[in-house]
Amino acid sequence: MKNVFVEGIPGSGKSTLLGKLQESLPAYNFYREGDISPVDLAWCSYLSITQYEKLLKEWPQFSSIINANSVREEGYYITPYTRIHGDNHEFYSYMEKYEIYGGRRNINEFHDIVQRRYRSFKGAGNIFECAFFQNIIEELMLYAEYSDDKIIAFYKELVSNINIDNFLIIRLLCDDINGSLEQIRKERINDQGEEIWYNLMLGYLKQSPYGKSHGINDFEDIISHFKRRIKLEERILNELLPYKFIDVKSKDYQLDEILTFLNR
Repeated sequence: MKNVFVEGIPGSGKSTLLGKLQESLPAYNFYREGDISPVDLAWCSYLSITQYEKLLKEWPQFSSIINANSVREEGYYITPYTRIHGDNHEFYSYMEKYEIYGGRRNINEFHDIVQRRYRSFKGAGNIFECAFFQNIIEELMLYAEYSDDKIIAFYKELVSNINIDNFLIIRLLCDDINGSLEQIRKERINDQGEEIWYNLMLGYLKQSPYGKSHGINDFEDIISHFKRRIKLEERILNELLPYKFIDVKSKDYQLDEILTFLNR
């Protein structure tokens, strides 16, 4: 059994593919964004013991459900706060402050957390949704403002911390990036017709240090960002992980081909 990472830009069909793999590979553990994952911390608060104790005191109405949904990892607690349902927006804002993404940690601390968790990860038989590229590479591009070569160096260290024998990546690629992102923009709207995905993505890019220094301001800038990211991923895969990945066409692939790749 392997540790498999399903990657791709927004709208490429990662969640759909995970669902198909889960039906075909029931012996595997599956981790989606927002789950407590042994490698990724998307949509999770990462709190020191002191911060966790303070959290329970400040939000006693949530203390039991927080405890039920948190795990301790060395000297930290991980809480997947989007799994705690409610309508108290202040609580979610409070929890969001303790994520490791979005520039909430200095780059040295971010580096140490990511590298340490990958180094500590053991075992096999796991399939992860966008846990190797998406959030990590976005942080390095947008908040650390790393050059391409510095991002490659970060991933070179990351690759040195994994068991390469058990490691595989499935990357979903869109033939037409512009059209794919335009389709997401049209589909992901609310009942009032507001472009929820577009507004959130543009806001995310604009408020980042990279977005501010490079004047990101419109849909074309979003397209340019993802084109740069795809090229970076290609460099990382070809230079650091040859023969450890498969590129498949988004929403136009043969599941049997992917399963054969996983079982080789």
